[in-house]
Amino acid sequence: MSFRILIADDQVEQLNAVVAMLGNAEYSIEVAYSGSDALNMLLNNSFDLSLLDMHMPGLTGLEVLDHLNQLGNSVPSILMTGQPSRDIELAALELGVITMLRKPIPAEILRLTVNQIFTRNHG
Repeated sequence: MSFRILIADDQVEQLNAVVAMLGNAEYSIEVAYSGSDALNMLLNNSFDLSLLDMHMPGLTGLEVLDHLNQLGNSVPSILMTGQPSRDIELAALELGVITMLRKPIPAEILRLTVNQIFTRNHG
């Protein structure tokens, strides 16, 4: 089974690094370069997981999740940030984020986290 993942980050180097870390036959990966693009893609396509950067133009990762929740369209999500704070973490948890990963994300941590999510949700 191939899982569909949306990765959204406005920093191309970071986005490419995350794509490379997850790039294998098990995942079908699509990318977005802004929060607005991510929201459109999540609303118009079916994804098994989204990895959203916190700070993006248009909408932040949290704003994307808030819009999805208001529309009753939840997608399992990981929030990525280079500037974690207690406020961001609390807001993320309130919006149902599975976990928050600090950038730069170590490859093994990212792969293990994603694998655990899919094992838990699709067992």
